[in-house]
Amino acid sequence: MIAVVTTITVMAQGRMDLRINEIMVQNDSNYVDQYDHRSGWIEIFNASHGTNGIEKMFITTLPKDFMDKQLAGVSKSKTNQVLLELCKSKKNEIFVIPLGDVATKVKPRSHVVFFADGNIEAGTFHLPFTLKPGQDNYIALYDVNGDLVDEVTVPANLPADQSFARISEDEIDLHGSHNFEAKLWQMCDGKTDSTTITPGKFNTRPINNNIDMFKKEDGIGWKLTIMSMGVVFSALLMLYILFKLFGKAFTAKDKKKEDEVDDKAVEEPTAAPEGDDDEAIAAICMALYQHLNAHDEESGVITIDHSHEAHSAWGSKGNLLLRVPEHHEHK
Repeated sequence: MIAVVTTITVMAQGRMDLRINEIMVQNDSNYVDQYDHRSGWIEIFNASHGTNGIEKMFITTLPKDFMDKQLAGVSKSKTNQVLLELCKSKKNEIFVIPLGDVATKVKPRSHVVFFADGNIEAGTFHLPFTLKPGQDNYIALYDVNGDLVDEVTVPANLPADQSFARISEDEIDLHGSHNFEAKLWQMCDGKTDSTTITPGKFNTRPINNNIDMFKKEDGIGWKLTIMSMGVVFSALLMLYILFKLFGKAFTAKDKKKEDEVDDKAVEEPTAAPEGDDDEAIAAICMALYQHLNAHDEESGVITIDHSHEAHSAWGSKGNLLLRVPEHHEHK
């Protein structure tokens, strides 16, 4: 279950976690591009803990009502084509981030800056439109399938060389409403830590009040030590109790099975072996008969018959001996 929940959480973090984080409309002396040009800029922040590619996404100043009207009734498979057509017909108001630049892979919890200088030939991060001082500037970020990722309206009273930035990165409402909330934004003049201007860098404004509060309440750290050791030993105690309970449960289960087997052996008589019993008995009887009647019973008396006086050749000694040859005198 933990693995499934973790996987779902990781999959949910994607392009919808990108946020418009800071904007400067009139830039007279702050943050120049590689050509030493000063222009308005838009910073996009990757609020997720994974790298996100922003290529083929759309940055636009077209009003939301107009965009909704253009995308109304269009299937997701054809939305990208509609947005690309708008890039041709409204090329000074909407921009598609091109492919092929490794810098469009925004690292986890990192930022990327686009220059609103109206000169797309200067590079990947140069927009075809400019921001207009003295009036409201609506900026929206759309995904490749037409989903609205984020939007913001920069107020007309933003002074020159000041930025309009989120108060805290921790306040970003991930996976929630993308409607503009003025309470999450402030004008930054760069004169204090809380109003510093940080284009393309990690926000130096305080973003974790809990850490500051903890340092104030527990300067030495003994509360943290007791709490940490308490958590560790509590976890070990819980593991010990669980192991003991599981051990007793399994022991009781095995004992119950053994008792059931013993009771069954006592209650149920041994069943006669299955098979052809008559044939087995007949085979045993035949084997005993053959063993006990293997020879005829003898009397143990030797009988000599003298009725025949004729001897055979083999029993006559005279016939067995060589005869002496007779000598005849020759006269």
